[in-house]
Amino acid sequence: MKIGFCMSRAAWPAVALGLLLTGCAPSYYLSIRPSEAAEKGPDGPQTLFAALDSIEMTVRFAHQRDKELLFEAEIRNGSGRAVLVDPAQFYYQPALAQGVASTANAAYGPSRIAAFDPELKVEQLATKLSTADRKATGTSVWEWLTMLSDVTADVTATKRKETPKQEYERKVQYDQSMQSFDDTRARHAETADRTALELELWQRKMLRRYLLQPGELMHGYIVFPALDQSALLRLSTPIGPHNFTFDFEQQRKQY
Repeated sequence: MKIGFCMSRAAWPAVALGLLLTGCAPSYYLSIRPSEAAEKGPDGPQTLFAALDSIEMTVRFAHQRDKELLFEAEIRNGSGRAVLVDPAQFYYQPALAQGVASTANAAYGPSRIAAFDPELKVEQLATKLSTADRKATGTSVWEWLTMLSDVTADVTATKRKETPKQEYERKVQYDQSMQSFDDTRARHAETADRTALELELWQRKMLRRYLLQPGELMHGYIVFPALDQSALLRLSTPIGPHNFTFDFEQQRKQY
């Protein structure tokens, strides 16, 4: 395998990066860089490069989003055959021992931390969005029952000899109930808006499952669960018949 370094490409549009950075940030962050890379250059962090049988791949750590690690990757198929790129098969192996001097004597554990499956994530987010949209615009069974109960109470008010005070209290309670239903719809609408943004992010910016044809290039983000106890990360990215590996160092730092 041919391994080298290249400088990172220009930043993506600010809106996309804003979505990628959205999340509840912890009180610390994970500093991740290539294990054998020199200090970062004027254009940003250096990127690991590997090539096998005319298939080229570059990977760089982009940033941490809540409890997720995002790596930006680019894959170029210079071979004469199509190769399957399936991020659901990507994973990393952690080395938990702190103070490891280099990857040469690192003891990587047998456990594999799998990347998030973008196709499954898109399906889950689409389902969540559909549910939130329906709840944001629909009328629940409890709301229908509340309205029916109020209409029934209006019709039978004379027969029940309802006093003006009782009528007022009933109307106040009804208005409060309807306001509660409106508030619930508003919360579902907010959930739908957030979910729609997240869905678009996974559809457009993440590396997706794709049969990469000869001469084609693709790039996007690979998302892994964060394991902040690890000192080293060895990324494995099977592409076609080959397995590309990339080593990164990780440090936990306070803001």
